[in-house]
Amino acid sequence: MVSTPELERLLRPVSVGSFFKEHWEQQPLVVHRNDPGHFEDLLTLDGIDHALSLAGIGLDNIRVVVDGKETPVSELGAGGGRNSGTNALEALYARYRGGSTIVVNSLQDRRESLQRVASALGHELGARVQMNIYLTPPGSQGFAPHYDMHDVFIAQVYGSKVWRLADEPYELPLANRPYDKSRPAPDPTREFELRAGDLLYMPRGTIHSGAANETASLHVTLGIHPVLWIQAFQDALTELAAEDVRFRRSLPVGFDRDAAVRQRTETEFTELLDALREQLSPAEMTARAAERVTSVSSPLLRGHLLDLEELPRTGPDTRLRRRPGVQWQLTEAPGVVRLHFHNKTVQFPDAVAEEVRHVAQHGTEWFTAQTIPGDLDEVGRLTLVRTLLGEGFLTLR
Repeated sequence: MVSTPELERLLRPVSVGSFFKEHWEQQPLVVHRNDPGHFEDLLTLDGIDHALSLAGIGLDNIRVVVDGKETPVSELGAGGGRNSGTNALEALYARYRGGSTIVVNSLQDRRESLQRVASALGHELGARVQMNIYLTPPGSQGFAPHYDMHDVFIAQVYGSKVWRLADEPYELPLANRPYDKSRPAPDPTREFELRAGDLLYMPRGTIHSGAANETASLHVTLGIHPVLWIQAFQDALTELAAEDVRFRRSLPVGFDRDAAVRQRTETEFTELLDALREQLSPAEMTARAAERVTSVSSPLLRGHLLDLEELPRTGPDTRLRRRPGVQWQLTEAPGVVRLHFHNKTVQFPDAVAEEVRHVAQHGTEWFTAQTIPGDLDEVGRLTLVRTLLGEGFLTLR
């Protein structure tokens, strides 16, 4: 299995191969390093302090949590009015001083260091990666024992936290199976401390809780949202229903109370199941799932505005490259070649399939329009690169 530097860095000294074989969607992994600076390029205590102090950080993405009770920061600003944002930020720190954990959701959308890692890790895992930040004051605990409906990597960047894990009550829960908080919390079966530079991986369904020690604790939670088998089937069934009217009809009236109608319903179910086997293509379902992977991560468009300004002056000798971090898929059908990226599709006639494939597969090495192989003339090659530059697939930077 090919690995990226980001995944290797997260796991080392554990190998990528052993991680997928022994832990991925199976059991937790704890990595102790004795390297406090291992995640400094992700985030620091000063970095989150700076982010929280900025005006307009986006209060809707921040919440405070104590003993499992969550409150959006946007609800903390007393009295509303034009100073409500200032009031809310002061109220945020007041809650923190009083023992509440500060949670900042999706910080990768506003911090390049996190965005880069989220993109690289998402590319390798074929998943959307969301990074939430948890800042817990000394001696406090934000959440009661619970499990998440997605896998997580927890990167401890400052301080330390004691974690307690319990047995999984439900293996790999889906989003519609949240943790039942009304049940008594199970006794922990494992306890350990994460210090700065350490890593914890937990498959979805792992019951866990954590409490800070004598200093503040800051960690980044990387939530992993891969494409699931059930999602691939749901996508295929939705598309099939759009083409085959039988799947859009209602069940026969009376099937719930009339034995004869119930028998006819069972027969029709059998016929529809046979139709599924006949009409669903594993190759097409796999391709559709691959397209879904390219649509789940946020586009990395730093510098795109400057590219658009220089687009009219792009010539045959202008140096370009594929935008670093872009996730893409190339598919071909009779008469057309499609390039999927940034949750959109750009189509070209199949006559230029060779040229499009070369540009897509060229990687992030520099090239020019005139170095593209194939039968396309200079005007055509220039049109191709200008199109992909304008759409954000290529960049001049």
